[in-house]
Amino acid sequence: MPDACTSAVLRDLSVYVSIATALAIAGYWMLRRYRPGSAWNHEGQVLSRPYAMPDLVLLGALGLFFIFAIEPQQAGGAGADGGMSAGGLVASMVLNLLVCAALLLYLHRMRGLNPAELFGLQHIHWRSLALVVLVFTVIILISVNLVSAVAVKWLEEFWPDQQPQETVRAFRESGSIGFKFLVIVAAVVIAPLAEETLFRGFVYGVLKRYTDAPFAALASSLMFAVIHMHVGSLLPLCMLAVLFCLAYEITGCLLAPMLLHALFNGTSIIGMMFLDAGG
Repeated sequence: MPDACTSAVLRDLSVYVSIATALAIAGYWMLRRYRPGSAWNHEGQVLSRPYAMPDLVLLGALGLFFIFAIEPQQAGGAGADGGMSAGGLVASMVLNLLVCAALLLYLHRMRGLNPAELFGLQHIHWRSLALVVLVFTVIILISVNLVSAVAVKWLEEFWPDQQPQETVRAFRESGSIGFKFLVIVAAVVIAPLAEETLFRGFVYGVLKRYTDAPFAALASSLMFAVIHMHVGSLLPLCMLAVLFCLAYEITGCLLAPMLLHALFNGTSIIGMMFLDAGG
């Protein structure tokens, strides 16, 4: 869990993003009501028209739940040493999969939508998908790492004791091969599957339906960055998520950001292992 300062920053940012999103949705609603011929924006390959008001309500409820769920780590409490257990990691993976499954069940049973069609998974053009993933992997590795280095340097001026993400620290400090394997599975398999379904598949799609693609990409990317609960990673994760949205729009297939997510996390883990071995 984050400390009090980190929790305050993340909660404030979550509130600002929520307010900006609500104002944008209201503004686009007014614009589309009075200028219906020119205000709709459905560029790109990602489907957004199938989403409706119940999906927007669900998105708002999820956002409120997350804001109120941000709590600082209690001194002396469980996990106060910043450690992460294998049991806690497994519980987190199970929770992510359950949320993903619940979202898919909601879309299919309650909304009558076909997730495979909605997320562009029915007819996959493998050659174009592979090309987009290859190009974006290079772009992501260069740009995100550059932004990360700049962000760390900037934060050092007024937040000198920045710590790495809890999972990263636990991976580096653990001597258990089993625990490291769980972290790899969580980062390379579970996170791309669950987080891309939620943030690119659902959050981005709903926001695009009620605003437009650029705003939806920025807002959903900020939400994606905040939910990782690490101030030092906000800017690079936001940029990473925006690039995921762009790859999703180009291909119209959710598999593109899933693969990019897995490749980025896998490359980051390999980099950590080489650095630790070299140290």
